Amino acid sequence: MATYLKLLFVMLVWGGTFTSARFLGNELDPAISAFLRFLLASTALLTLLYFKEGRFPKVNKKQFLFLLGMGLTGIAMYNLLFFYGLVHTGAGRGSLITATNPLLTALGAAYIFKERFTLIRIMGFLLCISGAVLIITKGDFASLMRNGIGTGELAFIGCALSWAAYTLIGRFMSDQLSSLAVIAYASCIGTVVLFIAALNADLVTALKSLSMNAGLNLLYLSLIATVIAFVWFQEGIKVLGAAKAAVFIYFMPVSAVFWAWLILDEKFTLLLAIGATLVISGIYLVNKKRG
Repeated sequence: MATYLKLLFVMLVWGGTFTSARFLGNELDPAISAFLRFLLASTALLTLLYFKEGRFPKVNKKQFLFLLGMGLTGIAMYNLLFFYGLVHTGAGRGSLITATNPLLTALGAAYIFKERFTLIRIMGFLLCISGAVLIITKGDFASLMRNGIGTGELAFIGCALSWAAYTLIGRFMSDQLSSLAVIAYASCIGTVVLFIAALNADLVTALKSLSMNAGLNLLYLSLIATVIAFVWFQEGIKVLGAAKAAVFIYFMPVSAVFWAWLILDEKFTLLLAIGATLVISGIYLVNKKRG
């Protein structure tokens, strides 16, 4: 139950990242936004790791390769594509495309880790997908076909693939190091890659012109949406497995609706309530133990 609650909190936090990242993207280049987010996050993660474990755990060559894979996929590639995608398409379309990654993760977990893909779990995924589509489109399904697929949509497809890869690689590392150590090291590796990507942008000028609003969004993305959320998501992978943890991502549209209701005073309609019910029911079925 503690793991489920942590994952729900993570999705509540990640549901706000689309709006937060869009605010940040209005002021900063995507590469700079991603680099600054993980520079702050890596500093905090390394500090927490040292004080919690009293040292920086050593890793062998095989573990380093896995961490390198996590840093390249879930940290560097995902975030570059995420910030780029938000600049070139709407958050709603982006979140809908990104919502395909739990299914991609489940298929990968079934193939690599032999995690069972039962009829009940398939029904759960279908309920989650239906609920996510209903929430994001608000019942206007024709909106999915409007505007076609542009560079923004392609970026979010890349997000889904890279996050699925990150989650599956994280499953390999779940028994090797603590969740905090895994995320700290992967974050550092990703930050180095993001720094190289940010070299083409004017980092100094961007920092000088950074507004208070952008700074607060940067802190939210780095400290809450990364330090806390990434560690707890890795713990979820360790306890539940890759597919069962990933399916909680379908709760993100529900979270986005919650933030819109809380901050933007948008109405919580019956249609959205039905979508939320479908998502929650689907998550329950995917995580249901066989009895």
